[in-house]
Amino acid sequence: MDYDELSDKAAEYMRLALPLMRKHGVPMTPDNYMVWYEHVSGKNAQLSEKLNAMLSGDPRLSEAQCKALHEQFFNLEKDRKEVIELRLELARLIKEVINFVSSSVAHNDKVNQHLDTLLSRVDREMTPQQIHEIVDEILNETRIAINNGELLTERLNTAMVEVNKLKQELEQTKREAKTDTLTGLANRKAFDDLVSKVTDDADSSGLDVCLLFCDLDNFKDINDNHGHLVGDQVLKVIANALRDCVKGRDLVARYGGEEFSIILLNTSLQNAKTVADNIRQEVAAKRIQRKDTQQSLGQITISFGVARYVATEGVESFMQRADRALYMSKRKGRNCVSEAPPPTI
Repeated sequence: MDYDELSDKAAEYMRLALPLMRKHGVPMTPDNYMVWYEHVSGKNAQLSEKLNAMLSGDPRLSEAQCKALHEQFFNLEKDRKEVIELRLELARLIKEVINFVSSSVAHNDKVNQHLDTLLSRVDREMTPQQIHEIVDEILNETRIAINNGELLTERLNTAMVEVNKLKQELEQTKREAKTDTLTGLANRKAFDDLVSKVTDDADSSGLDVCLLFCDLDNFKDINDNHGHLVGDQVLKVIANALRDCVKGRDLVARYGGEEFSIILLNTSLQNAKTVADNIRQEVAAKRIQRKDTQQSLGQITISFGVARYVATEGVESFMQRADRALYMSKRKGRNCVSEAPPPTI
């Protein structure tokens, strides 16, 4: 989607948000505007559901209610606190292992020194990935202590169990951080990470990479006519269709709202266009009904833009070309696949 269309969307959301804020007595602050902009855009079903529930009791929102909405859905401090708690727990476990190694394992100077070094690396700026790497090193050192030590006590076993549990929690946190909660697909962060990696690989090894950008046609009409919960149902159905049409090595991600992206590895441009057209036909053939009333939602279609990465063009150029190709499909009348022209390098 190009810049002009994004600007038009933003302006429309602003025109929708401001009268609603005045209607419900919401102060015109940046935090409150953020909440209502997200609500009218239809991109956050959980926020909309919570907001509608509040308004059902009283058409005017209090200052406390406005603040609670912003903190619940836009509180970045919460994620930072979770990482801090993990860091403190990690430091405690390292000290536990050091204490045991010092008292129970023979010839432990080298192991103890390494664990001390690990402990010194625990600081307040650590990311979840860095914590994950230190946990792996602790597990390795603990295994060395077990193999070389003469005494294996319940205390060390307990420490290993706790370290393994912490590692599992970190892995779960990493998975959740890269998963879209509504559809179960990869989210924008997972997509950004992988597209950067595969384009770097393509620059160094010639890996064939294609990118599909796709967007549900006239999705706003579904939300307007049937509500956001039905819109969410449609997004889940489309997400499953996208997932079923690609191979396990490829990535399907929810890019945002009703937009999805697919990274195809070792795939030619022609084959990528075939994949896109197969998905397009699969979606157009579906007849989705409302779960509550069994009412048909009519034909739902999807538009595609397809690009093949050209060595050294860079991620930004690659994504912009796929996005422009998607916009070409929209201008052609939707429900079609368009190929991105080659980059200007």
